[in-house]
Amino acid sequence: MTESDRDQQYSQFVQMFVRHEAAVRGFVRSLLPSWADTDDVMQEVSLACWKKFDQFESGDEAGEFLRWTCMIGRFEVLRHRRRFARDRLVLSEDVIQLLAADAESRLDLASKERQAVEQCLQKLNAAERRLLLSVHTPGDSIARIADEMNEKSRRLYTKLNFLRDQIAQCVRQRVAGAEA
Repeated sequence: MTESDRDQQYSQFVQMFVRHEAAVRGFVRSLLPSWADTDDVMQEVSLACWKKFDQFESGDEAGEFLRWTCMIGRFEVLRHRRRFARDRLVLSEDVIQLLAADAESRLDLASKERQAVEQCLQKLNAAERRLLLSVHTPGDSIARIADEMNEKSRRLYTKLNFLRDQIAQCVRQRVAGAEA
């Protein structure tokens, strides 16, 4: 393999891994007791995936890369568990297998929900989107937006609750439509 081919393969891997990293992290976190363990295992997952990427046979049709990465994640969680088997917070292999199977079964739904949220957010105007996302944006707040708009915070909280309900309904409809 030439250096150019290797660079292209690396670029393809990074794009696919970054696209699915949040879902894989959520999967791995569902199998571990702490965020620190999750961070440690995610480092191992990314390295193992890169080392085995030449064995990955599909494109990214229907989330095959995500499933493949989660399978590697499951094995890395089990390896991590064996290293720390004396720790009382470590789950048994059987429990990890059950949790992994449950988390894998929810991958498709979670992906559909994320896409639906993005699509539903696009329906909002910029001010509504900022208000809705402000509670999740470091350094931004309802109080700050209220000051900028010369509005009362209570009115914006009411509007925020309305927007949350609107987004939730939109997501439910889109997910139900995607499953039909």
